[in-house]
Amino acid sequence: MRKLTLLTALLMVSVFLMAQKTISPDDYIEKKEKAYNNNEIQTVMSSFELKRISGFGGPTISFTQIDGEFAVMSGGGGGVIINNFFIGGYGEGTSNSINNSPSLEFRNVEFGYGGFWLGYEFMPQRLIHPVVSTRLGWGNVSGITQGNQILRDGVFVVIPTVSAEINFTRYFKLNLGVEYRQTFNLNNIPSLSNKDFSNVGVYMSFLFGWF
Repeated sequence: MRKLTLLTALLMVSVFLMAQKTISPDDYIEKKEKAYNNNEIQTVMSSFELKRISGFGGPTISFTQIDGEFAVMSGGGGGVIINNFFIGGYGEGTSNSINNSPSLEFRNVEFGYGGFWLGYEFMPQRLIHPVVSTRLGWGNVSGITQGNQILRDGVFVVIPTVSAEINFTRYFKLNLGVEYRQTFNLNNIPSLSNKDFSNVGVYMSFLFGWF
C-alpha cells in the first residue's frame, strides 16, 4: 500500500511538473509568436532586406562614331545605390565638332540627351567586378544647313552598357566598358537618320561617393 501511495504521489508530481512546463508563460508566448509568424501575410516588402544604401556621382565620357566620324560624348550623372541596384539620372552631349561629310550638307552637328540611369553591380565588394546598366534619355540633334538654316529634331536614346568597375578607395571607383547607343525618332533632318547616331562606343565613368 505504501509503495502504491508513493508511486501515485510520484506520478502526480511528474504530471504536475509536465503541466507546469506546458503552460509556462515563456512557452505560451513563444507558441503564440510562432502561430503569429506562421499566419503572417507575406508581401514583397516584408521579404526585402536592406543591406546598404548610399549615393554616387561623377563625370562620364564615351568614344564613338556619329555619321562615320569620331565623336566624344561627355557629361555626368549620379544616383542612389540600394543593395546592388542603382537608379539615378544623367546627361551628356558631343564635345567635338561633327560635320555631315563629304558635302558638308549639314554642319556643326550637336547631339545631346539626358534621362534615367539604371544598373546592377555584381559582387561590389570585389576589387574588380562586373556592372550592367542602361541609360535612357530624351534630347535633340541640331546643326546648320548649306543655306545657313538651323535645323533641330527631338530624339529618344537607349544605351545598354556592360562594364568592369575598379574599387580604388571606399570613395572612388573607375568604370570601363562597352556600350551600344540606339537612337530613335530622328525624322526632320533630310541628310541624316537614326542609323547615323546609333553605334558602339567605349564608355568610361569616374564615380565618387560612399561605397
